[in-house]
Amino acid sequence: MTEQQGGEDVAISLKSENKKTILDLVRSGRRPHTVIIEGDSKEERDNAALLLAASAVCTSEDKPCLRCNQCKKVLDGLHPDMLVPQPSKRLKSGIISLGELRDEFLSQASIKPNEADTKIYLFTDADRLLREDSQNTLLKIIEEPPQNILFIFTVEKAKALLSTVRSRAHIVTLSRTYVPDEDAEAIAEQITDGIADLYEYDLLVTLSGLTKKDEAESALAAFTEKLRLALAFQSGVMTDDSCAKKLSRKLDRARIIALIEVTMDAIARLKTNVNLQLLNTWLCTQYRRITWQK
Repeated sequence: MTEQQGGEDVAISLKSENKKTILDLVRSGRRPHTVIIEGDSKEERDNAALLLAASAVCTSEDKPCLRCNQCKKVLDGLHPDMLVPQPSKRLKSGIISLGELRDEFLSQASIKPNEADTKIYLFTDADRLLREDSQNTLLKIIEEPPQNILFIFTVEKAKALLSTVRSRAHIVTLSRTYVPDEDAEAIAEQITDGIADLYEYDLLVTLSGLTKKDEAESALAAFTEKLRLALAFQSGVMTDDSCAKKLSRKLDRARIIALIEVTMDAIARLKTNVNLQLLNTWLCTQYRRITWQK
């Protein structure tokens, strides 16, 4: 039965760019069964997760409408088909025990939703909530999920979760506050071309040309953005970025994720007393290792 529409939107606090990121994924028509939301503040991540969850149960054609009863129940935390595991009360470590995860939550995964078309599992602060054994237990379901189920994980950094979980999820990064300048964009394009090329020389020349740490950080941040756009493009989110399209054609999902991780590692090293030329050589080697591996 279609629920009554109308009334005012339920208020949800979310930056416009983060809201657009979630809505672009929703309206791509290819919503993944597992989504990892990383970046920005805990409040932004949690609200982005609720917006995504509302879109999965919304009864309006334009999802999420934030007006129907299904949307309101999600945003109020009252929807019977949205399960939000919490840390075990008998444990002081802030995790959920494997037994509780398995018996109280995952045991319901194959049961049809009560009201909506989709059952939602929302794991907030998943990097703190889920130990490795819990993530491995979840992996078994994520690999072959029941129909009409959506897993949402919120984390500060997706890298905190097991690589096996990340490789089977769509990663959404919120609030990319850095806006690259034209020089950074140009270098990011050269790095893309170097990775897409069969020869290492051009890539090494490009990276060796980064002689200042701030210049290198800007270029690598711009390249990371193109990698994230490539991931989104592979999941059906449209982009006009030619580098993202080139990377998505050249590399599979696992390689793109690996490139993101090693690039972020390099950016972190730039904030230390690292020799820039040695770092650039190391980065070139890592890029080639990832793109050439079978």
